[in-house]
Amino acid sequence: MAHSSWLAVTGYELSSRRLMRHWRKTMSHSIFEDGVEFYNVAHRGFSAIAPENTIAAFEKGIEAGANMLEMDVMMTGDNHVIVFHDYRLGRTTNGNGLVKKQNLNDIRSLDAGIWFGHKYKEERIPLLDEVLEMAKGRVRLNIEMKHRRHNGVYGLVDKCERIVERHRMGDDVIFSSFNLEALRYLHYKAPHLRFAPLYRHNLNPTPRSFPLQYGAQGIVLNHLFLNRTTVRQFHNLGIKVFVYTVNGLHKIEKMIKMGVDGVISDDPAAVSSIAKKILG
Repeated sequence: MAHSSWLAVTGYELSSRRLMRHWRKTMSHSIFEDGVEFYNVAHRGFSAIAPENTIAAFEKGIEAGANMLEMDVMMTGDNHVIVFHDYRLGRTTNGNGLVKKQNLNDIRSLDAGIWFGHKYKEERIPLLDEVLEMAKGRVRLNIEMKHRRHNGVYGLVDKCERIVERHRMGDDVIFSSFNLEALRYLHYKAPHLRFAPLYRHNLNPTPRSFPLQYGAQGIVLNHLFLNRTTVRQFHNLGIKVFVYTVNGLHKIEKMIKMGVDGVISDDPAAVSSIAKKILG
Protein backbone atom coordinates (compact mmCIF):
# COMPACT_ATOMS: atom_id res chain seq x y z
CA MET A 1 0.00 0.00 0.00
CA ALA A 2 1.24 3.49 -0.83
CA HIS A 3 2.37 5.59 2.12
CA SER A 4 -0.25 8.25 1.35
CA SER A 5 -2.96 5.57 1.49
CA TRP A 6 -1.68 4.40 4.86
CA LEU A 7 -2.04 7.89 6.27
CA ALA A 8 -5.51 8.34 4.83
CA VAL A 9 -6.78 5.00 6.11
CA THR A 10 -5.41 5.15 9.64
CA GLY A 11 -5.74 8.81 10.47
CA TYR A 12 -2.83 8.05 12.84
CA GLU A 13 -4.96 5.88 15.12
CA LEU A 14 -6.83 2.60 15.20
CA SER A 15 -10.56 2.26 15.76
CA SER A 16 -11.64 1.26 19.25
CA ARG A 17 -12.70 -2.15 17.90
CA ARG A 18 -9.25 -2.82 16.44
CA LEU A 19 -7.68 -1.46 19.62
CA MET A 20 -9.49 -4.05 21.74
CA ARG A 21 -8.73 -6.86 19.31
CA HIS A 22 -4.99 -6.14 19.33
CA TRP A 23 -5.00 -5.60 23.10
CA ARG A 24 -6.58 -9.04 23.65
CA LYS A 25 -4.02 -10.57 21.27
CA THR A 26 -1.21 -9.01 23.29
CA MET A 27 -2.72 -10.25 26.53
CA SER A 28 -2.82 -13.86 25.34
CA HIS A 29 0.73 -14.27 24.03
CA SER A 30 4.23 -14.03 25.46
CA ILE A 31 6.64 -11.88 23.56
CA PHE A 32 8.22 -14.78 21.65
CA GLU A 33 6.20 -17.74 22.89
CA ASP A 34 9.44 -19.49 23.77
CA GLY A 35 9.08 -19.78 27.52
CA VAL A 36 11.93 -17.35 28.21
CA GLU A 37 11.06 -15.29 31.27
CA PHE A 38 14.00 -12.88 31.26
CA TYR A 39 16.00 -11.34 28.43
CA ASN A 40 19.62 -10.36 28.82
CA VAL A 41 19.92 -7.78 26.04
CA ALA A 42 23.39 -6.84 24.82
CA HIS A 43 23.25 -3.12 24.03
CA ARG A 44 24.84 -2.68 20.60
CA GLY A 45 26.47 -6.01 21.39
CA PHE A 46 28.95 -6.37 24.26
CA SER A 47 29.81 -2.71 23.79
CA ALA A 48 31.71 -2.47 27.07
CA ILE A 49 34.54 -4.55 25.60
CA ALA A 50 34.15 -4.29 21.81
CA PRO A 51 33.24 -1.55 19.32
CA GLU A 52 29.49 -1.02 19.36
CA ASN A 53 27.22 -2.33 16.60
CA THR A 54 29.91 -4.51 15.03
CA ILE A 55 29.95 -8.23 14.37
CA ALA A 56 32.72 -8.54 16.95
CA ALA A 57 30.56 -6.93 19.63
CA PHE A 58 27.56 -9.10 18.74
CA GLU A 59 29.60 -12.29 18.85
CA LYS A 60 31.02 -11.36 22.24
CA GLY A 61 27.53 -10.57 23.49
CA ILE A 62 26.36 -14.07 22.61
CA GLU A 63 29.47 -15.58 24.23
CA ALA A 64 28.71 -13.62 27.42
CA GLY A 65 25.25 -15.12 27.74
CA ALA A 66 23.00 -12.57 26.04
CA ASN A 67 19.83 -14.10 24.63
CA MET A 68 18.97 -10.93 22.74
CA LEU A 69 21.09 -8.42 20.83
CA GLU A 70 20.08 -4.78 20.56
CA MET A 71 21.19 -2.82 17.51
CA ASP A 72 20.48 0.44 15.70
CA VAL A 73 19.68 0.62 12.00
CA MET A 74 19.49 3.43 9.46
CA MET A 75 19.81 3.86 5.71
CA THR A 76 22.75 5.00 3.63
CA GLY A 77 22.37 7.58 0.90
CA ASP A 78 21.79 4.81 -1.63
CA ASN A 79 19.14 3.10 0.53
CA HIS A 80 21.01 0.20 2.12
CA VAL A 81 20.17 -0.67 5.74
CA ILE A 82 23.25 -0.63 7.94
CA VAL A 83 23.76 -1.26 11.65
CA PHE A 84 24.98 2.02 13.08
CA HIS A 85 23.93 4.37 15.88
CA ASP A 86 24.98 7.95 15.16
CA TYR A 87 23.66 10.09 12.34
CA ARG A 88 27.27 11.24 11.81
CA LEU A 89 30.25 8.99 11.21
CA GLY A 90 32.94 10.70 13.26
CA ARG A 91 32.54 9.22 16.74
CA THR A 92 32.95 5.52 15.92
CA THR A 93 34.70 5.43 12.53
CA ASN A 94 37.61 7.07 10.75
CA GLY A 95 35.12 8.87 8.49
CA ASN A 96 33.22 12.13 8.69
CA GLY A 97 29.89 13.55 7.64
CA LEU A 98 26.29 12.38 7.68
CA VAL A 99 25.49 8.71 7.11
CA LYS A 100 22.61 9.65 4.81
CA LYS A 101 25.04 11.45 2.50
CA GLN A 102 27.27 8.38 2.00
CA ASN A 103 26.80 5.46 -0.36
CA LEU A 104 27.37 1.87 0.76
CA ASN A 105 30.80 1.58 -0.85
CA ASP A 106 31.98 4.61 1.11
CA ILE A 107 30.49 3.25 4.34
CA ARG A 108 32.08 -0.17 3.85
CA SER A 109 35.51 1.36 3.34
CA LEU A 110 35.50 2.86 6.84
CA ASP A 111 37.18 1.39 9.90
CA ALA A 112 34.58 0.99 12.66
CA GLY A 113 36.89 -0.64 15.20
CA ILE A 114 40.20 1.22 15.47
CA TRP A 115 38.66 3.95 17.66
CA PHE A 116 37.99 1.32 20.33
CA GLY A 117 41.33 -0.45 20.18
CA HIS A 118 43.99 -1.66 17.78
CA LYS A 119 42.81 -5.29 18.07
CA TYR A 120 39.59 -4.25 16.33
CA LYS A 121 41.29 -2.50 13.45
CA GLU A 122 39.42 -2.92 10.15
CA GLU A 123 36.17 -3.96 11.81
CA ARG A 124 33.46 -2.82 9.39
CA ILE A 125 30.00 -1.31 9.70
CA PRO A 126 27.73 -4.31 9.07
CA LEU A 127 24.63 -4.52 6.94
CA LEU A 128 21.47 -5.60 8.71
CA ASP A 129 21.53 -8.63 6.40
CA GLU A 130 24.90 -9.69 7.82
CA VAL A 131 23.79 -9.43 11.44
CA LEU A 132 20.68 -11.48 10.74
CA GLU A 133 22.80 -14.16 9.07
CA MET A 134 25.13 -14.24 12.07
CA ALA A 135 22.33 -14.35 14.64
CA LYS A 136 19.86 -16.75 13.03
CA GLY A 137 19.14 -19.73 15.25
CA ARG A 138 21.38 -18.38 18.01
CA VAL A 139 19.77 -15.32 19.59
CA ARG A 140 16.79 -12.96 19.42
CA LEU A 141 17.18 -9.44 18.05
CA ASN A 142 15.93 -6.02 19.11
CA ILE A 143 16.17 -3.77 16.05
CA GLU A 144 15.91 -0.07 16.81
CA MET A 145 14.93 1.92 13.73
CA LYS A 146 16.58 5.33 13.88
CA HIS A 147 15.02 8.23 12.05
CA ARG A 148 14.61 11.75 13.38
CA ARG A 149 11.53 12.78 11.43
CA HIS A 150 8.33 11.28 10.05
CA ASN A 151 9.34 12.28 6.53
CA GLY A 152 11.23 9.38 4.98
CA VAL A 153 10.74 6.94 7.83
CA TYR A 154 8.45 4.70 5.78
CA GLY A 155 11.28 3.70 3.46
CA LEU A 156 13.36 2.50 6.40
CA VAL A 157 10.45 0.49 7.80
CA ASP A 158 9.75 -1.06 4.39
CA LYS A 159 13.37 -2.10 3.98
CA CYS A 160 13.68 -3.55 7.49
CA GLU A 161 10.46 -5.52 7.15
CA ARG A 162 11.54 -7.02 3.83
CA ILE A 163 15.00 -7.94 5.10
CA VAL A 164 13.66 -9.67 8.21
CA GLU A 165 11.04 -11.56 6.20
CA ARG A 166 13.61 -12.60 3.59
CA HIS A 167 15.68 -14.19 6.33
CA ARG A 168 12.51 -15.75 7.80
CA MET A 169 13.30 -14.22 11.18
CA GLY A 170 10.02 -12.48 11.96
CA ASP A 171 9.59 -14.74 14.99
CA ASP A 172 13.03 -13.81 16.32
CA VAL A 173 12.85 -10.02 16.11
CA ILE A 174 11.21 -7.24 18.08
CA PHE A 175 11.38 -3.75 16.57
CA SER A 176 11.70 -0.58 18.61
CA SER A 177 11.99 3.13 17.95
CA PHE A 178 11.60 6.54 19.57
CA ASN A 179 9.87 7.49 16.32
CA LEU A 180 6.34 6.27 17.01
CA GLU A 181 5.29 6.93 13.43
CA ALA A 182 7.73 4.22 12.34
CA LEU A 183 6.03 1.73 14.66
CA ARG A 184 2.53 2.82 13.62
CA TYR A 185 3.42 2.14 10.02
CA LEU A 186 5.17 -1.15 10.82
CA HIS A 187 2.10 -2.36 12.72
CA TYR A 188 -0.23 -1.42 9.89
CA LYS A 189 2.02 -2.94 7.22
CA ALA A 190 3.02 -6.13 9.07
CA PRO A 191 0.78 -6.66 12.13
CA HIS A 192 2.36 -10.06 12.82
CA LEU A 193 5.72 -8.45 13.65
CA ARG A 194 6.49 -7.57 17.27
CA PHE A 195 7.34 -4.08 18.43
CA ALA A 196 8.09 -2.13 21.60
CA PRO A 197 8.12 1.68 21.64
CA LEU A 198 11.02 3.47 23.28
CA TYR A 199 10.55 6.29 25.78
CA ARG A 200 13.04 8.62 27.42
CA HIS A 201 10.74 9.01 30.43
CA ASN A 202 8.27 6.92 32.41
CA LEU A 203 4.84 6.21 30.93
CA ASN A 204 1.46 5.59 32.52
CA PRO A 205 -0.47 2.93 30.60
CA THR A 206 -3.70 4.79 29.86
CA PRO A 207 -6.11 3.36 27.24
CA ARG A 208 -4.98 5.99 24.74
CA SER A 209 -1.25 5.53 25.32
CA PHE A 210 0.60 4.22 22.29
CA PRO A 211 1.44 0.70 23.59
CA LEU A 212 -2.23 -0.05 24.35
CA GLN A 213 -3.65 1.74 21.34
CA TYR A 214 -1.52 -0.24 18.92
CA GLY A 215 -1.17 -3.56 20.74
CA ALA A 216 2.55 -3.39 21.50
CA GLN A 217 4.05 -6.59 22.86
CA GLY A 218 6.58 -4.68 24.92
CA ILE A 219 7.77 -1.28 26.03
CA VAL A 220 11.33 0.01 26.50
CA LEU A 221 11.76 2.52 29.33
CA ASN A 222 14.62 4.54 30.81
CA HIS A 223 15.79 2.88 34.02
CA LEU A 224 16.28 6.27 35.69
CA PHE A 225 12.53 6.83 35.91
CA LEU A 226 11.17 3.31 36.28
CA ASN A 227 9.34 2.11 39.40
CA ARG A 228 7.58 -1.06 40.56
CA THR A 229 4.14 0.42 40.03
CA THR A 230 4.77 1.03 36.34
CA VAL A 231 6.18 -2.48 35.87
CA ARG A 232 3.16 -4.00 37.60
CA GLN A 233 0.70 -1.89 35.57
CA PHE A 234 2.17 -2.97 32.23
CA HIS A 235 2.40 -6.59 33.34
CA ASN A 236 -1.28 -6.55 34.29
CA LEU A 237 -1.96 -5.52 30.68
CA GLY A 238 0.21 -8.31 29.25
CA ILE A 239 2.97 -5.95 28.09
CA LYS A 240 6.61 -6.87 28.68
CA VAL A 241 8.88 -4.23 30.23
CA PHE A 242 12.43 -3.73 28.99
CA VAL A 243 14.74 -1.17 30.53
CA TYR A 244 17.78 0.71 29.15
CA THR A 245 20.75 1.31 29.44
CA VAL A 246 21.59 -0.36 32.72
CA ASN A 247 25.26 -0.51 33.72
CA GLY A 248 26.75 -1.20 37.14
CA LEU A 249 26.07 -4.19 39.36
CA HIS A 250 23.78 -2.38 41.80
CA LYS A 251 21.61 -0.90 39.05
CA ILE A 252 21.32 -4.22 37.22
CA GLU A 253 20.35 -5.99 40.44
CA LYS A 254 17.77 -3.30 41.24
CA MET A 255 16.09 -3.64 37.84
CA ILE A 256 15.94 -7.44 37.96
CA LYS A 257 14.47 -7.37 41.46
CA MET A 258 11.91 -4.83 40.22
CA GLY A 259 10.60 -7.55 37.94
CA VAL A 260 11.46 -6.24 34.48
CA ASP A 261 11.39 -8.71 31.59
CA GLY A 262 14.62 -7.56 30.00
CA VAL A 263 17.70 -5.54 30.92
CA ILE A 264 19.52 -3.75 28.12
CA SER A 265 23.15 -3.31 29.11
CA ASP A 266 26.59 -2.65 27.68
CA ASP A 267 27.77 -5.53 29.91
CA PRO A 268 25.72 -8.69 29.28
CA ALA A 269 28.24 -10.75 31.27
CA ALA A 270 27.32 -8.79 34.41
CA VAL A 271 23.60 -9.15 33.67
CA SER A 272 24.03 -12.89 33.17
CA SER A 273 25.86 -13.30 36.46
CA ILE A 274 23.38 -11.28 38.51
CA ALA A 275 20.32 -12.80 36.83
CA LYS A 276 21.54 -16.32 37.68
CA LYS A 277 21.90 -15.35 41.36
CA ILE A 278 18.46 -13.74 41.59
CA LEU A 279 16.37 -15.78 39.17
CA GLY A 280 18.20 -19.09 39.38
